Amino acid sequence: MWERALFPFGSESEARQFCRLLQMFAAQLEPSQALEVPWVFPEFVPGAVYQTGDYLRWGTNAVGDPQLYQVTLDHRASVHLPPERTLELYEPIGTDSRGLPLWSRPAGEGDGYQMGDTVSFRGKAYRCLAADCLYSPEEAPERWKKLPRI
Repeated sequence: MWERALFPFGSESEARQFCRLLQMFAAQLEPSQALEVPWVFPEFVPGAVYQTGDYLRWGTNAVGDPQLYQVTLDHRASVHLPPERTLELYEPIGTDSRGLPLWSRPAGEGDGYQMGDTVSFRGKAYRCLAADCLYSPEEAPERWKKLPRI
């Protein structure tokens, strides 16, 4: 019964169509908005044809969230050229030039940064000192430690 409430589709085909509809709308999002709904985007598939501007997910970032990439050139994906090793084809979204995830506002309780998480905030690296931290290094400096240049 609860499954029907969570997935009110008459068939698997309808569920797939709905997922595709979400992906089509999500493709129009700005990168910062795309980071809020990473699971909507398809996972990297070798052999798939990607067009400039497409979003895809592959692996996880330093805080365990899905890593999003935006395609920078039209191409057919190769198993030998995954996104994290082919930055001329895929731009990582939500990371700085060092690969640190950019700080973003957690969705709420249970989504906060954990002790030891490292983020980039306004160009500086910070390590979280508290569990379930919902505030930026600027808003709660006692919960973050500024790291030396890495």
